[in-house]
Amino acid sequence: MIDFRYHLVSLIAVFLALAVGIVLGAGPLRDTIAETLTGQVQDLREDRERLRAELETAQGDVNERSTYLEESAPVLLAGALTDQRVAVVTLPGTDAADVEAVRERLVQAGAQVVGQVAVTEAWTDPESQSFRQTFAGQLAGYLEPAPADDASTEAVMGLALGAALTGATGDALSENATTLMDLLTSADAPLVSVDEEIAGPADATVLVGPRAAQPPAGEPDPEETQAATDALAAHVALAEGLADSGRGSVTVGAAAGDQDLVSAVRADDQAREVVTTVDSVGEVTATVSTPLALAVSISGSTDAYGFQNGAEQPVPPRVELPAEEPAASGTAPPAAEEPTEEPTDA
Repeated sequence: MIDFRYHLVSLIAVFLALAVGIVLGAGPLRDTIAETLTGQVQDLREDRERLRAELETAQGDVNERSTYLEESAPVLLAGALTDQRVAVVTLPGTDAADVEAVRERLVQAGAQVVGQVAVTEAWTDPESQSFRQTFAGQLAGYLEPAPADDASTEAVMGLALGAALTGATGDALSENATTLMDLLTSADAPLVSVDEEIAGPADATVLVGPRAAQPPAGEPDPEETQAATDALAAHVALAEGLADSGRGSVTVGAAAGDQDLVSAVRADDQAREVVTTVDSVGEVTATVSTPLALAVSISGSTDAYGFQNGAEQPVPPRVELPAEEPAASGTAPPAAEEPTEEPTDA
Protein backbone atom coordinates (compact mmCIF):
# COMPACT_ATOMS: atom_id res chain seq x y z
CA MET A 1 0.00 0.00 0.00
CA ILE A 2 1.29 3.43 -0.93
CA ASP A 3 1.75 5.53 2.22
CA PHE A 4 2.02 9.24 2.87
CA ARG A 5 5.83 9.28 2.58
CA TYR A 6 5.60 8.13 -1.06
CA HIS A 7 3.31 11.04 -1.94
CA LEU A 8 5.56 13.45 -0.06
CA VAL A 9 8.65 12.31 -1.97
CA SER A 10 6.78 12.63 -5.29
CA LEU A 11 5.69 16.17 -4.53
CA ILE A 12 9.19 17.17 -3.48
CA ALA A 13 10.59 15.75 -6.76
CA VAL A 14 8.06 17.69 -8.83
CA PHE A 15 8.76 20.99 -7.10
CA LEU A 16 12.50 20.39 -7.25
CA ALA A 17 12.33 19.83 -11.03
CA LEU A 18 10.23 22.96 -11.41
CA ALA A 19 12.70 24.99 -9.37
CA VAL A 20 15.65 23.71 -11.39
CA GLY A 21 13.84 24.61 -14.63
CA ILE A 22 13.13 28.11 -13.40
CA VAL A 23 16.71 28.63 -12.30
CA LEU A 24 18.15 27.37 -15.58
CA GLY A 25 15.64 29.27 -17.70
CA ALA A 26 16.34 32.49 -15.88
CA GLY A 27 20.05 31.90 -15.75
CA PRO A 28 22.56 30.13 -17.99
CA LEU A 29 20.03 28.81 -20.54
CA ARG A 30 18.06 32.01 -20.91
CA ASP A 31 20.16 33.52 -23.69
CA THR A 32 20.45 30.21 -25.55
CA ILE A 33 16.69 29.65 -25.55
CA ALA A 34 16.00 33.24 -26.58
CA GLU A 35 18.51 33.06 -29.42
CA THR A 36 17.05 29.78 -30.67
CA LEU A 37 13.50 31.12 -30.67
CA THR A 38 14.59 34.37 -32.32
CA GLY A 39 16.38 32.41 -35.04
CA GLN A 40 13.35 30.23 -35.70
CA VAL A 41 11.07 33.26 -35.94
CA GLN A 42 13.48 34.92 -38.36
CA ASP A 43 13.63 31.79 -40.52
CA LEU A 44 9.84 31.62 -40.65
CA ARG A 45 9.65 35.30 -41.58
CA GLU A 46 12.16 34.81 -44.40
CA ASP A 47 10.29 31.73 -45.68
CA ARG A 48 7.06 33.72 -45.70
CA GLU A 49 8.62 36.55 -47.68
CA ARG A 50 10.19 34.12 -50.14
CA LEU A 51 6.90 32.32 -50.72
CA ARG A 52 5.10 35.63 -51.14
CA ALA A 53 7.64 36.72 -53.75
CA GLU A 54 7.31 33.40 -55.59
CA LEU A 55 3.52 33.71 -55.56
CA GLU A 56 3.66 37.25 -56.91
CA THR A 57 6.03 36.14 -59.66
CA ALA A 58 3.80 33.20 -60.60
CA GLN A 59 0.69 35.41 -60.58
CA GLY A 60 2.50 37.92 -62.74
CA ASP A 61 3.37 35.20 -65.25
CA VAL A 62 -0.26 34.07 -65.35
CA ASN A 63 -1.48 37.62 -65.85
CA GLU A 64 1.03 38.17 -68.66
CA ARG A 65 -0.09 35.00 -70.45
CA SER A 66 -3.73 35.97 -70.03
CA THR A 67 -3.00 39.41 -71.44
CA TYR A 68 -1.17 37.84 -74.36
CA LEU A 69 -4.14 35.59 -75.15
CA GLU A 70 -6.58 38.48 -74.78
CA GLU A 71 -4.59 40.57 -77.24
CA SER A 72 -3.98 37.65 -79.63
CA ALA A 73 -7.58 36.41 -79.67
CA PRO A 74 -8.74 38.56 -82.61
CA VAL A 75 -5.99 37.11 -84.80
CA LEU A 76 -6.36 33.55 -83.49
CA LEU A 77 -10.14 33.48 -83.95
CA ALA A 78 -10.70 35.62 -87.05
CA GLY A 79 -12.91 33.75 -89.51
CA ALA A 80 -12.91 30.48 -87.54
CA LEU A 81 -16.74 30.35 -87.47
CA THR A 82 -17.72 32.68 -90.29
CA ASP A 83 -21.50 32.58 -90.90
CA GLN A 84 -22.04 29.71 -88.45
CA ARG A 85 -25.24 30.07 -86.42
CA VAL A 86 -24.72 29.06 -82.80
CA ALA A 87 -27.13 28.59 -79.89
CA VAL A 88 -25.86 28.80 -76.31
CA VAL A 89 -27.19 26.55 -73.54
CA THR A 90 -26.40 27.12 -69.86
CA LEU A 91 -26.72 24.90 -66.79
CA PRO A 92 -27.81 25.85 -63.26
CA GLY A 93 -24.99 27.49 -61.33
CA THR A 94 -23.18 28.78 -64.41
CA ASP A 95 -21.55 32.18 -63.96
CA ALA A 96 -23.18 34.80 -66.19
CA ALA A 97 -19.80 36.45 -66.79
CA ASP A 98 -18.40 33.15 -68.10
CA VAL A 99 -21.31 32.81 -70.52
CA GLU A 100 -20.88 36.36 -71.78
CA ALA A 101 -17.14 35.80 -72.29
CA VAL A 102 -17.84 32.69 -74.38
CA ARG A 103 -20.44 34.55 -76.45
CA GLU A 104 -18.00 37.38 -77.15
CA ARG A 105 -15.40 34.94 -78.48
CA LEU A 106 -17.97 33.20 -80.67
CA VAL A 107 -18.90 36.52 -82.25
CA GLN A 108 -15.22 37.42 -82.56
CA ALA A 109 -14.75 34.19 -84.54
CA GLY A 110 -17.48 35.24 -86.98
CA ALA A 111 -20.39 33.25 -85.56
CA GLN A 112 -23.93 34.53 -85.20
CA VAL A 113 -25.42 33.74 -81.79
CA VAL A 114 -29.05 33.00 -82.65
CA GLY A 115 -30.31 32.52 -79.11
CA GLN A 116 -29.62 31.42 -75.56
CA VAL A 117 -31.55 29.10 -73.28
CA ALA A 118 -31.03 27.97 -69.69
CA VAL A 119 -31.68 24.49 -68.35
CA THR A 120 -33.61 24.82 -65.08
CA GLU A 121 -33.41 22.88 -61.82
CA ALA A 122 -36.54 20.99 -62.91
CA TRP A 123 -34.39 19.14 -65.47
CA THR A 124 -32.90 17.09 -62.62
CA ASP A 125 -35.31 17.59 -59.68
CA PRO A 126 -35.61 14.16 -57.97
CA GLU A 127 -39.24 14.85 -57.06
CA SER A 128 -40.15 15.32 -60.74
CA GLN A 129 -38.62 12.08 -62.01
CA SER A 130 -41.99 10.43 -62.73
CA PHE A 131 -43.19 13.51 -64.61
CA ARG A 132 -40.05 13.58 -66.74
CA GLN A 133 -40.38 9.90 -67.63
CA THR A 134 -43.90 10.50 -68.94
CA PHE A 135 -42.94 13.79 -70.57
CA ALA A 136 -40.02 12.18 -72.41
CA GLY A 137 -42.47 9.90 -74.20
CA GLN A 138 -44.33 12.96 -75.47
CA LEU A 139 -41.10 14.61 -76.61
CA ALA A 140 -39.97 11.49 -78.45
CA GLY A 141 -42.95 11.77 -80.79
CA TYR A 142 -41.45 14.92 -82.32
CA LEU A 143 -37.92 13.60 -82.80
CA GLU A 144 -36.72 12.57 -86.25
CA PRO A 145 -35.20 10.07 -86.30
CA ALA A 146 -36.94 8.57 -83.30
CA PRO A 147 -34.69 7.79 -80.31
CA ALA A 148 -33.72 4.20 -79.59
CA ASP A 149 -36.28 2.10 -77.74
CA ASP A 150 -33.93 1.78 -74.76
CA ALA A 151 -33.02 5.48 -74.66
CA SER A 152 -33.13 6.90 -71.15
CA THR A 153 -35.38 9.76 -70.11
CA GLU A 154 -32.36 12.05 -69.87
CA ALA A 155 -31.14 11.03 -73.33
CA VAL A 156 -34.52 11.80 -74.91
CA MET A 157 -34.65 15.18 -73.19
CA GLY A 158 -31.15 16.04 -74.43
CA LEU A 159 -32.06 15.09 -77.99
CA ALA A 160 -35.26 17.12 -77.69
CA LEU A 161 -33.45 20.30 -76.69
CA GLY A 162 -30.88 19.76 -79.44
CA ALA A 163 -33.62 19.33 -82.03
CA ALA A 164 -35.51 22.35 -80.69
CA LEU A 165 -32.44 24.52 -81.31
CA THR A 166 -31.20 23.07 -84.61
CA GLY A 167 -34.23 21.63 -86.40
CA ALA A 168 -34.73 23.59 -89.61
CA THR A 169 -36.93 23.95 -92.63
CA GLY A 170 -34.87 26.11 -94.93
CA ASP A 171 -33.75 29.13 -92.93
CA ALA A 172 -36.54 28.84 -90.37
CA LEU A 173 -37.08 26.58 -87.40
CA SER A 174 -39.01 23.48 -88.33
CA GLU A 175 -42.51 22.89 -86.98
CA ASN A 176 -41.23 20.07 -84.78
CA ALA A 177 -38.44 22.28 -83.42
CA THR A 178 -40.93 24.97 -82.47
CA THR A 179 -43.24 22.43 -80.83
CA LEU A 180 -40.39 20.90 -78.84
CA MET A 181 -39.28 24.28 -77.53
CA ASP A 182 -42.86 25.13 -76.58
CA LEU A 183 -43.14 21.86 -74.66
CA LEU A 184 -39.82 22.32 -72.87
CA THR A 185 -40.58 25.90 -71.81
CA SER A 186 -44.30 25.74 -71.03
CA ALA A 187 -44.65 22.88 -68.56
CA ASP A 188 -45.89 23.61 -65.02
CA ALA A 189 -42.24 23.43 -63.99
CA PRO A 190 -40.43 24.43 -67.22
CA LEU A 191 -37.37 22.36 -68.02
CA VAL A 192 -35.89 25.23 -70.04
CA SER A 193 -36.13 29.01 -69.89
CA VAL A 194 -35.37 31.29 -72.82
CA ASP A 195 -32.77 33.94 -71.97
CA GLU A 196 -32.56 35.27 -75.53
CA GLU A 197 -35.27 34.58 -78.09
CA ILE A 198 -34.31 32.00 -80.71
CA ALA A 199 -33.92 33.96 -83.95
CA GLY A 200 -33.59 30.90 -86.18
CA PRO A 201 -32.17 27.39 -86.39
CA ALA A 202 -28.63 26.92 -85.09
CA ASP A 203 -25.96 25.08 -87.01
CA ALA A 204 -24.16 24.24 -83.77
CA THR A 205 -24.50 24.55 -80.00
CA VAL A 206 -22.31 25.44 -77.03
CA LEU A 207 -23.17 24.08 -73.58
CA VAL A 208 -21.65 26.16 -70.76
CA GLY A 209 -21.45 24.66 -67.27
CA PRO A 210 -20.46 25.96 -63.84
CA ARG A 211 -16.99 26.33 -62.41
CA ALA A 212 -15.36 23.65 -60.24
CA ALA A 213 -17.71 22.11 -57.68
CA GLN A 214 -16.91 22.86 -54.04
CA PRO A 215 -16.84 19.93 -51.58
CA PRO A 216 -19.70 19.99 -49.06
CA ALA A 217 -18.94 21.40 -45.62
CA GLY A 218 -19.12 18.77 -42.91
CA GLU A 219 -20.46 15.27 -43.34
CA PRO A 220 -22.12 14.86 -46.77
CA ASP A 221 -25.79 13.92 -46.80
CA PRO A 222 -26.30 10.61 -48.71
CA GLU A 223 -29.50 11.81 -50.38
CA GLU A 224 -27.93 15.07 -51.50
CA THR A 225 -24.87 13.23 -52.77
CA GLN A 226 -27.03 10.85 -54.81
CA ALA A 227 -29.10 13.73 -56.18
CA ALA A 228 -25.92 15.54 -57.26
CA THR A 229 -24.62 12.38 -58.96
CA ASP A 230 -27.92 11.87 -60.80
CA ALA A 231 -27.99 15.52 -61.88
CA LEU A 232 -24.46 15.26 -63.23
CA ALA A 233 -25.39 12.15 -65.23
CA ALA A 234 -28.41 13.99 -66.67
CA HIS A 235 -26.20 16.89 -67.74
CA VAL A 236 -23.79 14.47 -69.43
CA ALA A 237 -26.75 13.01 -71.34
CA LEU A 238 -27.72 16.56 -72.34
CA ALA A 239 -24.22 17.16 -73.70
CA GLU A 240 -24.56 13.97 -75.75
CA GLY A 241 -27.96 15.02 -77.04
CA LEU A 242 -26.64 18.37 -78.19
CA ALA A 243 -23.65 16.68 -79.83
CA ASP A 244 -26.03 14.43 -81.76
CA SER A 245 -27.96 17.45 -83.08
CA GLY A 246 -26.95 20.01 -85.66
CA ARG A 247 -23.50 20.16 -87.22
CA GLY A 248 -21.39 20.39 -84.08
CA SER A 249 -21.34 21.06 -80.35
CA VAL A 250 -18.88 21.91 -77.57
CA THR A 251 -19.30 21.48 -73.83
CA VAL A 252 -17.39 24.06 -71.77
CA GLY A 253 -17.00 23.62 -68.03
CA ALA A 254 -14.69 22.51 -65.24
CA ALA A 255 -12.68 19.32 -64.96
CA ALA A 256 -10.90 19.87 -61.66
CA GLY A 257 -12.79 17.14 -59.78
CA ASP A 258 -15.00 14.11 -60.34
CA GLN A 259 -18.19 16.12 -59.76
CA ASP A 260 -17.41 18.65 -62.49
CA LEU A 261 -19.29 18.56 -65.80
CA VAL A 262 -16.36 18.17 -68.19
CA SER A 263 -14.73 15.56 -65.93
CA ALA A 264 -17.93 13.53 -66.02
CA VAL A 265 -18.21 13.76 -69.82
CA ARG A 266 -14.60 12.65 -70.25
CA ALA A 267 -15.04 9.80 -67.77
CA ASP A 268 -18.06 8.43 -69.68
CA ASP A 269 -16.90 6.05 -72.41
CA GLN A 270 -19.87 6.81 -74.66
CA ALA A 271 -20.01 10.57 -74.11
CA ARG A 272 -16.33 11.25 -74.73
CA GLU A 273 -16.60 9.63 -78.17
CA VAL A 274 -19.11 12.22 -79.39
CA VAL A 275 -18.76 15.30 -77.16
CA THR A 276 -15.97 17.81 -77.74
CA THR A 277 -14.97 19.41 -74.43
CA VAL A 278 -13.09 22.47 -73.19
CA ASP A 279 -12.15 22.72 -69.51
CA SER A 280 -11.09 25.60 -67.22
CA VAL A 281 -14.30 27.59 -67.69
CA GLY A 282 -13.84 31.14 -66.46
CA GLU A 283 -10.27 31.32 -67.74
CA VAL A 284 -9.26 33.14 -70.91
CA THR A 285 -7.82 29.88 -72.27
CA ALA A 286 -11.30 28.36 -72.22
CA THR A 287 -13.04 31.26 -73.92
CA VAL A 288 -10.44 31.46 -76.70
CA SER A 289 -10.43 27.68 -77.18
CA THR A 290 -14.22 27.36 -77.43
CA PRO A 291 -14.71 28.75 -80.98
CA LEU A 292 -11.71 26.78 -82.24
CA ALA A 293 -13.04 23.61 -80.61
CA LEU A 294 -16.47 24.22 -82.12
CA ALA A 295 -14.91 24.47 -85.58
CA VAL A 296 -13.20 21.13 -84.93
CA SER A 297 -16.54 19.61 -83.96
CA ILE A 298 -18.27 21.01 -87.05
CA SER A 299 -15.51 19.50 -89.17
CA GLY A 300 -16.45 16.07 -87.81
CA SER A 301 -13.78 15.48 -85.15
CA THR A 302 -14.01 15.14 -81.37
CA ASP A 303 -11.38 15.89 -78.73
CA ALA A 304 -10.80 17.07 -75.15
CA TYR A 305 -9.04 20.42 -74.82
CA GLY A 306 -7.53 22.16 -71.81
CA PHE A 307 -5.27 21.49 -68.86
CA GLN A 308 -7.46 19.67 -66.34
CA ASN A 309 -8.52 16.05 -65.80
CA GLY A 310 -8.85 14.04 -68.99
CA ALA A 311 -7.57 16.71 -71.39
CA GLU A 312 -5.87 15.28 -74.47
CA GLN A 313 -4.75 18.51 -76.17
CA PRO A 314 -3.96 21.89 -74.59
CA VAL A 315 -5.54 23.94 -77.39
CA PRO A 316 -7.58 23.09 -80.50
CA PRO A 317 -6.05 23.25 -83.98
CA ARG A 318 -7.15 25.92 -86.41
CA VAL A 319 -9.65 24.33 -88.81
CA GLU A 320 -10.79 26.07 -91.98
CA LEU A 321 -14.46 25.27 -92.51
CA PRO A 322 -16.00 25.12 -96.00
CA ALA A 323 -17.06 28.49 -97.33
CA GLU A 324 -20.48 27.30 -98.53
CA GLU A 325 -23.62 28.43 -96.74
CA PRO A 326 -24.17 26.18 -93.70
CA ALA A 327 -27.25 23.95 -93.85
CA ALA A 328 -28.79 23.55 -90.40
CA SER A 329 -30.55 20.30 -89.57
CA GLY A 330 -31.81 18.36 -86.58
CA THR A 331 -29.37 15.50 -86.98
CA ALA A 332 -25.62 15.18 -86.70
CA PRO A 333 -23.62 15.53 -89.95
CA PRO A 334 -21.52 12.80 -91.51
CA ALA A 335 -17.91 12.78 -90.37
CA ALA A 336 -15.65 15.22 -92.20
CA GLU A 337 -11.95 15.04 -92.76
CA GLU A 338 -9.71 15.19 -89.70
CA PRO A 339 -8.12 18.61 -89.08
CA THR A 340 -4.56 18.53 -90.28
CA GLU A 341 -3.13 21.84 -89.13
CA GLU A 342 -0.94 22.14 -86.08
CA PRO A 343 -2.44 23.43 -82.80
CA THR A 344 -2.28 27.15 -82.31
CA ASP A 345 0.44 28.17 -79.87
CA ALA A 346 -0.97 29.96 -76.88
